[in-house]
Amino acid sequence: MKVTLDIKIDAKDLYKFNMMQAYRGMQGILSIVLPILVFAYAVTSYGEVSIGSTLLYVGMGIVFLVYVPGSLWMRVNKVVKDENNALSKMLHYEFEEDVIRVSVEEESVEFKWENIFQMKTSGKLLLVYTNRINAYILPLEQVGDKYAELSKLAHAKLEKYRIKMK
Repeated sequence: MKVTLDIKIDAKDLYKFNMMQAYRGMQGILSIVLPILVFAYAVTSYGEVSIGSTLLYVGMGIVFLVYVPGSLWMRVNKVVKDENNALSKMLHYEFEEDVIRVSVEEESVEFKWENIFQMKTSGKLLLVYTNRINAYILPLEQVGDKYAELSKLAHAKLEKYRIKMK
């Protein structure tokens, strides 16, 4: 059995993946907890400090809250628009019995199924992790009707605990 896919990653898909990764780590936790603490301090200190200080605390909370999503969005757009970056081009995937091959123009990489850390769906994305952090992103709308074949192949090649496909 062989499943071939041509995938074009857009900024929205890459952003979803990066947000998911960022908010699962310490940076994501801090980017939520810190603004809450700053907003709480602004509320509890209101009247005890000057109105300028209170506005400064609220402003700092907003900056902390917006920084991670904003910086990720700018970075993702830069990556997708950079024509020298592989993610800005069409990616050709071949899922075969023995190997998975990913090609971009003349360059190609292949790896064995046993090197797959995890394969899972998350929202509208199918993620093929090669380790805990790095994954190939396959938007489900582009996978389309080949999802069933790909799921069958993954279930045949990977241990159950490595598959979280719906």
